[in-house]
Amino acid sequence: MIDCVTIATAHCFPGNLIAAQHRLRYQEVIAKEDWSNIYVADEMEFDRYDNVATEYFVARNSEGDVVGVSRSYPTTIPYMLADVFSFLCSQELPSSHKVHEASRLVLDRSLLTKEARRPVVNELIVAYMERGMQRTIDAYLGFMLPRIWDSTFLRAGWEVEWLGPEIALPGTTDIVRAALMPVNERMNDKVREATGIRKAILNYGSESESLAPTLVSYSHLRREDNLAA
Repeated sequence: MIDCVTIATAHCFPGNLIAAQHRLRYQEVIAKEDWSNIYVADEMEFDRYDNVATEYFVARNSEGDVVGVSRSYPTTIPYMLADVFSFLCSQELPSSHKVHEASRLVLDRSLLTKEARRPVVNELIVAYMERGMQRTIDAYLGFMLPRIWDSTFLRAGWEVEWLGPEIALPGTTDIVRAALMPVNERMNDKVREATGIRKAILNYGSESESLAPTLVSYSHLRREDNLAA
């Protein structure tokens, strides 16, 4: 199962899953990868897109340790790809309640062997699709290194639509690429077939019956006539 948690629902889960996923992100991207110009507090990595609008997907092992995380964020308010990395895209980026941003997919490489990482990635990918279908959104968007695209969404059967060419991030040797990940019945079937995960995978905590069908509405901070169709 994958825990689907927000600031509003954190109390429905034992422990502090949101803090735990911030600590895992620090461990993997700051301590191991030595990222710079990243916000850190008390060994927790975060940015401006970690707020009340953020939804986290959290994978835990049988001991309850957080071993994988990712997040979803609305594009109806300022989001990372549009704010900071729009140069990766050769087309206008959406601002729509039908499109969410996917980011910060991180695994605990200390607790997970290479063989154990694949099923965790599969579950996180399925979590994106399952929640996207529940929300009736049209797509996610995001950017990653090409090899990460290959080992996550593409390997899991998700056909992406490239938003631009492969581009090196300024001041680094990292080559990344942005893409749109469509959410629909056909793509859901492909992802379920490729991963072998047929059952519902999301857990909403102790109040799951009331939380599962909820669609969060967001304030539109951008002009309505600029919203994508």
